[in-house]
Amino acid sequence: MMHYALPPSLDDDIVRFEQDFAEFRGGRLHKTAFTAKRVKMGVYLERDRSSYMCRIRCSGNIITPKQLAGVASLAKIYGKGQICVTTRAEVQLHRIEEQDVIPVLRKLKEIGLSCKGGGGNTVRNIIANYDSGISSKEVFDVQPCLQALAERLLRESDSWDLPRKMKIGFCSLTEEDSLGFVQDIGFIAHLNADGKEGFRVYIGGGLGAHPKVGVQLHEFIPQEEVYNVVRAVKNMFHLYGNRRNKHRNRLKFLLHDDLGPSAFRTYYRQELNKVLEMGYPKLDVLPLDNEKNVRRDIPLEPEKEDSDDFRTWKKRHVVNQRQKGLCRIRLSLFSGNLLADDCIALEKFSRPFGENILRFGTDQNMYLVNIPEKYLANVYKEIVGYSALSDKPMLYGNLVSCSGSQGCQAGLTAPKAVTEATFKYLDTVAAADFCPPNDIMIRISGCPNSCTNHWIADLGFYGKVRRVEGHMIPTYNVLGNGGMFGGILRIAEKIGWVHAYDLPRFITEVMRRYANFKEQSETIVDFHDYWRSGGRDIISELCTSGYNDIPSFAEDKNYYFDHGADELFSLKNLGHEECSAGIYDIINVDDKLVRKNLMQLAVEKHPTDENLETLLQGILFHGARMLLVTRGEEAKTEADVYSLFTRHFLDTGLIAEAHRPLLLSACQGKSDSLCEQKEQVIAFGEDITTLYKNMDDTMRFPGERENMMVQAAKKHDEPLTPPHGQRRRPNKFKDLSGVQCPLNFAQVKVQLFAMSPGEVLEVILDDGTPIENVPESVKSEGHTILCQEKTGEQWSVLIQKS
Repeated sequence: MMHYALPPSLDDDIVRFEQDFAEFRGGRLHKTAFTAKRVKMGVYLERDRSSYMCRIRCSGNIITPKQLAGVASLAKIYGKGQICVTTRAEVQLHRIEEQDVIPVLRKLKEIGLSCKGGGGNTVRNIIANYDSGISSKEVFDVQPCLQALAERLLRESDSWDLPRKMKIGFCSLTEEDSLGFVQDIGFIAHLNADGKEGFRVYIGGGLGAHPKVGVQLHEFIPQEEVYNVVRAVKNMFHLYGNRRNKHRNRLKFLLHDDLGPSAFRTYYRQELNKVLEMGYPKLDVLPLDNEKNVRRDIPLEPEKEDSDDFRTWKKRHVVNQRQKGLCRIRLSLFSGNLLADDCIALEKFSRPFGENILRFGTDQNMYLVNIPEKYLANVYKEIVGYSALSDKPMLYGNLVSCSGSQGCQAGLTAPKAVTEATFKYLDTVAAADFCPPNDIMIRISGCPNSCTNHWIADLGFYGKVRRVEGHMIPTYNVLGNGGMFGGILRIAEKIGWVHAYDLPRFITEVMRRYANFKEQSETIVDFHDYWRSGGRDIISELCTSGYNDIPSFAEDKNYYFDHGADELFSLKNLGHEECSAGIYDIINVDDKLVRKNLMQLAVEKHPTDENLETLLQGILFHGARMLLVTRGEEAKTEADVYSLFTRHFLDTGLIAEAHRPLLLSACQGKSDSLCEQKEQVIAFGEDITTLYKNMDDTMRFPGERENMMVQAAKKHDEPLTPPHGQRRRPNKFKDLSGVQCPLNFAQVKVQLFAMSPGEVLEVILDDGTPIENVPESVKSEGHTILCQEKTGEQWSVLIQKS
């Protein structure tokens, strides 16, 4: 298995997203609610607020040459004419116009690619070290297991509605690579005492503004148990994840802060036992043949090249694989960018070598793999003219930077621009003085979010805004000594800051001193040796003595601009981080409107009748709608809003019975006399905002759990199994006809959530994908499918809550 299969629901997902897009453009879907739907599909609004970025999943860092050329063609037609490789080994298209987003998603599907899960609270792109399967140092190839897991998870509807994003990574290189320690779930290849292939499992790692190192969850699990581990963790995340606070709702906070490792393991073990009882099918792990090009009859004449530049290139960028006679070649990219024309040319050139020759690295570079050694000169002559860094020292490809304020809404500074300035500085000022070391990784982020993984860099930076004489100035905090050492992951230490304007000069100066250290050492040393041998204090002193004195605006205006900018530095275009948009953002839209109207009524003592009616109508409608999403409901009409609110909040006792006449009147379309019910509407608005305020982090309301227990006690004597031949009478009914995946499963979950164990839910599902997916997903959560009956084009499904 070389590449994951797209989920069967993808066509429906794109149709639904197209409808959402139309609703949004028509003003019928609030932008926040639309954002929550949009980012799940991997589509982000760019900094200019007028174009979009599409992030394309590439499971296991793999893309085929044909797919790469297909993506490049889309970049030429719809985007900015280049692709961008991310630090999660995906590829992004930028500057996609609004009307082109849906055509891009459909054309990606035609070449076997998808953006779904490229953002939002979903299972994100699953990654591995780029040299898995070809490295001479690895334990075994993790790609087959990774691809099988990705394919399984992409088919599960609850992978798209998590409390927050979930990142999963595999590593074939034992514990020499940091990859497995900074994922929500990390699998590191390991052999047990019997030589069986499996993994050490680490949980709760992550970077961002609050970096955490993953802790070991399993000393060893065989490959066939990988899905069960992920299934149990997903169940735990759904049960205990904090959905309210988007800044603390990653698994790392649940593990390290909320539960603690010991309690986390206890809850995890409970979930894992449930999962094992379910007896899920094993992953379909199929080996990936990386030796094929050893045997392949390649219709290409090997070329000769004897120049010094060729020899230098080979020394820098070519590594022998464990498959004898095959090589891995690094195509270093500037901040992950490569022109679309180069991608298309690469596809044409590489056809004789087959489909299994491309990998993306988490260092934003591209790797050609499985290339026979005798064709190195052919490759060199082909790629040396690309818009890459093949003729530059290794350091250039080791400098990772995000788009920052030049594309991302959350970016404070412009790392790509400062990286370009650093290259120019190294090319001109520094080139004559020393040779930049090639064994150091530098990562530059435009904000604390760590999109470049600056916390595990040898030398890292992240954007920080400071003030001088009332002016905002762009600066970078300086970090160092992150990464692996002796099998242990170190989080980098923050030791100072420098101004953005000086960063190229600062990086060059650090490189110069590190190069001197290496020259004077009698043994082979690396940057960590330099750090421990006084380099840390030297760099810290360098910050304070040479780079923290900012001239006044009158003395030097350069310090008040960012690199690549022609305007004074400011945050006027700064937006919000989009990737965490979820249910709470949707609720908050209505909640703010209700509270705004209540406040306006309190201020305006004598509003006009027309204004009063408008304010009251807003309180009633938005108040009734705001919490429906917690029950999995999506009302299509105003009458639906009041009807569903009555069912879920009045009939269940979550809101006072005194509000029933008001809601009944609204259900019947008689809300045109709200002025006469002013006090009742205000009381309703206050009660609903209070109810939301008291909702816990898992979307439960005060007393709800107790009510469920009472209901369960009342049902105690009711037999769970009906007499033979009789159909169990459902306790609740939900018609989900016309509701597509995964929203139908989400609504089933919410219905079950409000029910007591043993109660039965009847749902109506459409034929096709809904009936294929929803029952399996329900069973995966431990509930029982009592029966499925087809009538016409629909199915009735009886579900008994576990």
